Amino acid sequence: MWSRLNRGTPECPGLVFALLSGGSCQGMVFRTPANQVKQTIEQLWFREMPNSVYTTKWLQCPTPHGPVNALAFTLPRSSPSYTGNLSPAQYQHIFQNATGRYGTTLDYAQETFQSLKQHGIHDKALEALLQYAKD
Repeated sequence: MWSRLNRGTPECPGLVFALLSGGSCQGMVFRTPANQVKQTIEQLWFREMPNSVYTTKWLQCPTPHGPVNALAFTLPRSSPSYTGNLSPAQYQHIFQNATGRYGTTLDYAQETFQSLKQHGIHDKALEALLQYAKD
């Protein structure tokens, strides 16, 4: 999805990953202690909802300990922040130029790839996207 604040600007939008309905992903769910729920939700809201682009949903997520309900921030395909398919040239431009309040799109993509790898998740699609940063 387009990021016009966290990983880009309105003049040079960056990219961040988003959950789309109908898809699936591997990842992690985090349990928040009851006495930290309010603070955690406020921090998540500040980071994830500065422009209210997401739809929040409770999703049932399988874990090694059984299914749990987890709050997820999902992106409707009708959102102006939904990128659709981008060309290799667009990815190259974004990786070379997009920077926002939390850093560059390229750093975000590389850090995500490395973090997934450390958790035993090999994301071939993300690996292929990162090839555009090398061209």
